[in-house]
Amino acid sequence: MNRVFRKTKKSTVQLTSLLDLLFVMVFLSLVQQKEVIPTKKAPVAKTKTEATPKKVVKPVPKPVKSFYSVKATFHFYGTNTNPKIPSGKYLMQGSYDKKTGKLQLGGVAWLNRPQNYDMVPLSGVINDSQDSFTGRIEFIGCKKFTLKRKIKNSGNPISGEWVGKYNCSQGDTGLTLSIQ
Repeated sequence: MNRVFRKTKKSTVQLTSLLDLLFVMVFLSLVQQKEVIPTKKAPVAKTKTEATPKKVVKPVPKPVKSFYSVKATFHFYGTNTNPKIPSGKYLMQGSYDKKTGKLQLGGVAWLNRPQNYDMVPLSGVINDSQDSFTGRIEFIGCKKFTLKRKIKNSGNPISGEWVGKYNCSQGDTGLTLSIQ
């Protein structure tokens, strides 16, 4: 009987060793496959710090427009002192520089052309309060013009209706300049 006991003991030891080895292999396999789940950190107590000053951002001012393209209607007609002047009308285009007040306009197209009349260019200065436009007409036989703004319209700073007179070889002539 001793012999059988020894054999069983030896088999049991071998089996136990094999089971231990299998257990270690399974354990190592599980450890290698296990996902690492981050643990939550305990909240850190905040220490009282001085507030950092906020950066003040100043708005960038929009550039003020100084130069304008201008369209106008030049309407001339007789006056009380010169009633025989025929009525005529034409379109003008030009430019206005708000910094200098200079306005230049040239004729573009007739709307109503009386016989023997030509378009005349206007070149002058609008005052700071933008209610008076004076200058010279650069045309043979013409002199100066003077206009006052009667109606102010939206659009560019000088939009509206300007009324006055100019003087050329035909004498004093009434003028209404409608600036768009």
